[in-house]
Amino acid sequence: MLEGLINKIVVIGGNAAGLAAASQARRDNPEIDITVLESGDYISYGSCSLPYFISNEVKKIDDIFVYSKDFFEKKRNIKILTAHKVTGLDTISRKVHVDIPGDKKGFFDYDRLIVSSGATTIVPDIEGIDADNVFRFRDVHNALDLDCFIKGTSPEKAVILGGGSIGMLMAESLIKIGIKVTVVEMSENILGGFEDEISTVLYKKATLGKANILTGSKVIRIVKDAQNIAHQVEVDTPDGSVRLDIDMIILATGIKANTSFIKKDSRTLIDLGQKDAIKVTSRQQTSNLNIYAAGDCCMCKNLVTGKYDFMTGANNAAKSGRAAGENIVGGSLDFDGSVGTKIDNIFGLEIAKAGLKLKEATEHGFDAIKVTGSYSSRAHSLGGHKTINISLVFENRTGRILGAHMVGEEGVSKRIDILATAITEEMDIDQVYMLDLSYAPKVSTVWDPVNKICAKAVLNLKNRKI
Repeated sequence: MLEGLINKIVVIGGNAAGLAAASQARRDNPEIDITVLESGDYISYGSCSLPYFISNEVKKIDDIFVYSKDFFEKKRNIKILTAHKVTGLDTISRKVHVDIPGDKKGFFDYDRLIVSSGATTIVPDIEGIDADNVFRFRDVHNALDLDCFIKGTSPEKAVILGGGSIGMLMAESLIKIGIKVTVVEMSENILGGFEDEISTVLYKKATLGKANILTGSKVIRIVKDAQNIAHQVEVDTPDGSVRLDIDMIILATGIKANTSFIKKDSRTLIDLGQKDAIKVTSRQQTSNLNIYAAGDCCMCKNLVTGKYDFMTGANNAAKSGRAAGENIVGGSLDFDGSVGTKIDNIFGLEIAKAGLKLKEATEHGFDAIKVTGSYSSRAHSLGGHKTINISLVFENRTGRILGAHMVGEEGVSKRIDILATAITEEMDIDQVYMLDLSYAPKVSTVWDPVNKICAKAVLNLKNRKI
């Protein structure tokens, strides 16, 4: 239940979630005053395209912007204030405290508030991490700073801390422009969210693509000079300590919710959860009834486990933002949650996932089984077919599909979307085995790889019951 009259909405954050929320609130209420506060100078951009700006596949930074500030102000009557960094909240007096241009401080009153402040890079506690040639890579400012450094200094060697999707995408981008790259990953394999047999395919392709990858390793010290420039890193590897000469470092060390302005102020009265993310209901309402949250700063319901997790991504941001915008003006729209569907194209491989890994399923109390298989992306008769490797996780008792992971040079996006839908709808392996999927020799086989992996799972389950 909302409290009091609503005349003024303030939105913190000017990207996917915040702008979706502001736009939906405007559609539902043409008269209300809506102001968006953005800490940076840019709004409405596709951050997933930033690695391609570094590799020059995206020629101009302007090409990643979706809508302009003028569009929102003139077409949707939404006030956009850039370079307005929120520093604190007072939920009792309903004020947002802000640093504004000109080294000034101010505040904005609100009747309702939407927090869509996104996520921020986790900076590890490493000696020398504050060197001037250590770069985060999360937003447009980060990308422009890195691009300027590369063009101004022509670096030859880079170390990337973290072998997740951002780390591997950046490795590929830097290699494309002639920079030698070493990826340092603490886990035993890259892309920790994937089953090992899937991420290993990418590991092998990346090393063939000239990436040096040190798994099970940790940077323990960054050596810098009197000008605060890092020139060497010390890495603890399974084979002992090594020193690498470098010209630059990129942090791809994971993310957490950008909610420090909430954490440090005891007057906010907003509950936080995993990785400092804001706890919300299915209508994106926080523990404070007048405040909603959306996007990478808040929790999201995992549709497989039924529990709320820190599940980031553009799709979740846009959907949760739309729900927050509708509900904050009195609507009734639920964002049911996500199965964590994800796909990247790295070193010529499409690598995708939805749902849980086997280990995650077991940790959540499922009696889970995994089957793996390798299948042709299309008919052999035409030639040029590629292999798709699939790992399928399902429940032993019911056959319910809990997770799917796959990698291949083509055809992966079609298949992961089918399995993501099946996981969302709690379908079992028998149902998906018999799905009527599209076939033509140039795009599939008569029995699609999705049918085939589920057929293997059905046989596995029947053998267990004999």
